[in-house]
Amino acid sequence: MNDIFAKTLLAFAAAAMCACAVGPDFEKPQYGGAPEFFKNFGGENISEKSEEEADIENWWEVFGDSVLNSLVSRALEHNFDLNMARASVEAAYARLGMSQSGLLPALDANGGFSERGTMKGASRGFTSAGLSAGWEIDVFGGVRRGVESAAADYEAARANKCAVKMEVAASVVSAYFLYRYHCEDFEITRQNVETQQNTLRVIKKRLENKLVSKLDFARSEAQLKSTMAKLPTIEADIGISLRALEILLGLDMGSLEGELKDLRGLPDFEKHAPAAVPAKVLRRRPDVIEAEYKLHAATAKIGEAEADFYPKFSITGMISYSAPASANLFNSQYGTWSVGPTVSWNLFSAGKTYYNVKLQQALTKQAGISWRQTVLNAVREVQDALVASEKQREKTQMLRQAAQSNKDAYELSFKLFKAGELEFLDLLDVQRTMLVAQQSLLDSRRQNLENAIALYKALGGGWSGADFKKDEETRKDWLSELWLTERR
Repeated sequence: MNDIFAKTLLAFAAAAMCACAVGPDFEKPQYGGAPEFFKNFGGENISEKSEEEADIENWWEVFGDSVLNSLVSRALEHNFDLNMARASVEAAYARLGMSQSGLLPALDANGGFSERGTMKGASRGFTSAGLSAGWEIDVFGGVRRGVESAAADYEAARANKCAVKMEVAASVVSAYFLYRYHCEDFEITRQNVETQQNTLRVIKKRLENKLVSKLDFARSEAQLKSTMAKLPTIEADIGISLRALEILLGLDMGSLEGELKDLRGLPDFEKHAPAAVPAKVLRRRPDVIEAEYKLHAATAKIGEAEADFYPKFSITGMISYSAPASANLFNSQYGTWSVGPTVSWNLFSAGKTYYNVKLQQALTKQAGISWRQTVLNAVREVQDALVASEKQREKTQMLRQAAQSNKDAYELSFKLFKAGELEFLDLLDVQRTMLVAQQSLLDSRRQNLENAIALYKALGGGWSGADFKKDEETRKDWLSELWLTERR
């Protein structure tokens, strides 16, 4: 028996040494000239700057807003989408463990008791016990390709988790500033209501002195009512944006009202917007990383499918005992054993194996196209965000000057009107234009923030290598975990 075991293990070792994995090996795709657009943008070679100059892992901290930092931190703990992504990583890890188990032998134990007898009525009890083992020798690499594919899927799931984390952080920042935008819009509108009420009081006094017509009073009152009518809509928008923020944090409705009620308007963010970023940060985008791992997984599945064209070699063994009395169960005279190699080869499957290979090749082609599209979309998003951010800052500067000019024009017009040197219709027009200018400036400032958020997202900001390391720290050696799991 020992000689047979030795010969079998020797045959297995020889087969394992000669084993090869069929199918194409994965080759890391090249980015080519994708980041070329970075060069000379804004008059300097941005691609030559060091990555340390663009700290984008926790980019929301550039606002210096402790409330915002707290909101983002809580969202990254409790957001529903992010927790679902974490669960997907755990599922992918479990699938990887299941795939890896195919590299090791399977061992089964069995036992039982049966009563045996003849039709004449004589019977006798028998007790049985045994062990059986089987180990597929992965000569052509089908199992290894399956493990390779599952490992790539696991890495893709981790990259997707980082992508979701990036999206959650950006969504929280955007929702937070949208809330503050509506708050400032409310304040601007309220101040204009006060201004128009003051104008109406002046018109009323002048009407009493018959210095203006009832038409001027009606026009002034109509504009005041029109401006006041905007306030309820803005208040509704404040509530809607607040509830959207609470959902992002996984909170019950109304949880943030007390915390955010005293916040002021939007910050002036133009000075914080990054003017230069290295080209290589594009490669840290989690969606690009995920697409690459998906391509790797699809490539490995070709080899897994091709392995079905070849025979499968296994080593099987069995030890069993069956005795009429349990006390003598493990007596050698009641035991049998067997060990040896087996081979199976599917010679005809009506084209199933052939078309499965063709299917995996087509899916790999799709994954390659998807990767290329993801890279080009990433390039486009970064380029669009850079241009939009720069041009929006220019627009904001102009609108800031226009808003100040309109405010000065109104103050001068009001003085001239009180002195009787300006018609009321001219004052009304200047008053209306001032409100439009102030709201246009507010809209532009908010767009500055949105462009900055879009730029940080496009650059893959919001996650770090520590997110991957955290998964590794919680991941035990899969062999030990497999054994412990089977014992539970």
